[in-house]
Amino acid sequence: MAEYKYRKTFVIGHKPDGKSIRKDVKSNSLKEFKLLCKKYEQMTSKGININSSQQTVEQWAYRWYQTYKLPTIGTSQQRNYEAILRLHILPSIGHMALGDVRGYHLQDFLNTQAGKSKSQVIKIRGTLVQMFERAEIDRLIEYSPARKLVLPEATEKSRRHLSDEERAALFEVLRTHQANIWIRFMLQCGLRRGETVPLTWGDIDFAHGILTVNKAVEFQSNQPALKGTKTKAGVRHIPIPPDFLKILRTQKENRNESEDHLILYNENGSMMTEIKMKNLWYSVCRAWDIQLGATTYRNKIINHILDPNISPHYLRHTYCTDLRRAGIDLKTAQSLMGHSDIRTTANIYNHFDVSDAVRAGKTLYKDSTYFPHHFEKIPKNTAKNEKKHSL
Repeated sequence: MAEYKYRKTFVIGHKPDGKSIRKDVKSNSLKEFKLLCKKYEQMTSKGININSSQQTVEQWAYRWYQTYKLPTIGTSQQRNYEAILRLHILPSIGHMALGDVRGYHLQDFLNTQAGKSKSQVIKIRGTLVQMFERAEIDRLIEYSPARKLVLPEATEKSRRHLSDEERAALFEVLRTHQANIWIRFMLQCGLRRGETVPLTWGDIDFAHGILTVNKAVEFQSNQPALKGTKTKAGVRHIPIPPDFLKILRTQKENRNESEDHLILYNENGSMMTEIKMKNLWYSVCRAWDIQLGATTYRNKIINHILDPNISPHYLRHTYCTDLRRAGIDLKTAQSLMGHSDIRTTANIYNHFDVSDAVRAGKTLYKDSTYFPHHFEKIPKNTAKNEKKHSL
């Protein structure tokens, strides 16, 4: 048995039978010994469970998730947290003892995420902050090493609105596509995917052309589960464009369905599943791609034209852009979009591209002779008249 010059025993807790749990601090280096003693004295004086600080990050991560996150989040957030832990955090630092993790360990790990999606890196950092702050609050560690972590350079994938060409091609596809109404709810009313699924005919005021949104679904193992809207602000009333209202009225008359009947549903009459929506979106995109000019060979697209990044949320983004172009004020747009934070709406309102500049030019200079003749010489008689008026 090795002999140590310096040794000290700390009582770090008690067993269920009342017996003390002891921790031996020993070293041949006086400097190291004093540092260890100071560390354990501080931890015991603050009531920190020294044994718990030796559990691994992985052990604490799953306990934290099960205890503090799982009871308070929805299915989609569950998938996000579980993926962040399983695929990113735990493979890197899961083996480390909780009490041994330092800020530089976490920063080194975050730095490996450089170049990846900014939203993903922000979620990873947020998860680390929550995990270690909770460990500090629960007195498992002396302080959280996740404070002031710096985000590395990351790519920011921003959604955009549809171009005029993309929109025209999509409407052409919708003339005969079964997803016509579903797509229009997102594109012409700005609904989220989960808000389209539980809509009933009673949610439409045909007399005034108003759609009421007051519920949504989240998907659990493909099946929709009814819930409230994403936020309180999600409960809202939206004007329906006349062309879409006409389509809805015709559909209701043809089906002769009651007010509480679903507008969108599966073949058996139940709410659309997640797979059903994915299949519908794939079908729309395929037809949309071909409409834009994609080439096919033996019924397979071999040269795509449609932007592969376009998702259903682009339709909602386009709706918000349409509100701005129509001159709808920011506060009203926030209400129509169902955003709890006006900054979310403002971020979309700030998106300005070449087509917006062209529209602005046409509006500003449609009755002006300044714009088309800006580079022409002023006629002499005009110059004389201006000089005469200036005297």
